[in-house]
Amino acid sequence: MLALLAGVLLLWQRPWESSDGDVASAELPSDVSSRLTGQLRSLAAADSQKDFVAAAGDLPDATRFGRRTWSSLIALGATNLDLRYVSGGEVADRADGSAEAVVDVAWRAGQESGLGATALHRSTVALRIAPEADGGLSIVDAASRKGPLPLWLAGRVDVERGRGTVVVSVDGGDGSFPLVSMGEVARDAVTQVVPKAAGEITVVMPHTQEQAAMLLGQESDTVAPIAAVATRLDDSASARARDVVVLNPRVFTTMDQRAAQVVLTHEATHLLTGAVGTRAATWVVEGFADFVALHDDTEPLSVSAGQVLTQVRDGRVPKQLPDAEQFSSAGRGLGAVYESTWMIFRMLGERYPDSSIVELYRAVLAGRPVARALDASMGLSEKQLTAQWRRYLTKSASTVS
Repeated sequence: MLALLAGVLLLWQRPWESSDGDVASAELPSDVSSRLTGQLRSLAAADSQKDFVAAAGDLPDATRFGRRTWSSLIALGATNLDLRYVSGGEVADRADGSAEAVVDVAWRAGQESGLGATALHRSTVALRIAPEADGGLSIVDAASRKGPLPLWLAGRVDVERGRGTVVVSVDGGDGSFPLVSMGEVARDAVTQVVPKAAGEITVVMPHTQEQAAMLLGQESDTVAPIAAVATRLDDSASARARDVVVLNPRVFTTMDQRAAQVVLTHEATHLLTGAVGTRAATWVVEGFADFVALHDDTEPLSVSAGQVLTQVRDGRVPKQLPDAEQFSSAGRGLGAVYESTWMIFRMLGERYPDSSIVELYRAVLAGRPVARALDASMGLSEKQLTAQWRRYLTKSASTVS
């Protein structure tokens, strides 16, 4: 009886079939490279959802992939799509018989996308291909490979525009915050301090941390501590490609409204002042971004600089201005490093007009050594600045509980 019952269950469950109802033992065709090359050309040439979905393949997963991807391409106004087979796909690496194929991707974003119209975006991706029972191929998924994953391959994309702000969500993003209005606030905050700052803020909100990691071309563990980052979403060197702010929903959505706004304004400062990818002194770049983000903040120092002031009260006063290495670690103490850097600019803001601080920042971004920029804008040496900052930290720590 037990043997009979087991046989019935086996026939009912059919474990030899995939979730799509296709025999998992279906094999990849021997001419994968030529078949996939043809499918990629058909995808790139498709001018309707019907053609695009047909080119993706016959499996249900391919149909879902095709519909979602076409919708995202339309949302971004994508044009000049080019997909070129590079390697792989011949050997199954999963139990369902699917394989990974490496593909080079090029495309242009539309005017309304917030990604820089006319810029040619390039990246290399890994497409998941699955065998069909009749010997064909289905493209069922995509992942990052050697760089960022194009937005339209990450999930269902929606674009929402505001005043000087574009919000791009992936698979619905996360509705915890009104990102369009927050982007408008961030842009206003930057232009208040830096009147000549110009351009739109593009904010990308993925639905998951894993999507954020793929969009950044990073491992999920690498982005785990990060709430947001200002970056470029592909390997393009084109000056027309726009930098964007990518949010990590797992961290960003745990913040309160004030903290989230500070983070977004900080990253917007990088965007609108051309600081993304700069080799300028890190403490100047990051400290200035916090100076803008916290310019009119009314919270006490115990909230905005509590970590570093606790360290100072414990006798650990920084001996020198923060160096790039201190910003490279995502471990313990990084918050205090950012706070200590902001305190440099907070101190300068109490003694000099915003115009002098912007002059210092612009000069360092342009490549001028910090020592020369300090002397030209404020008549200070690095030694004098360091000594004043250390005293400022010590005094602030003594007056904050």
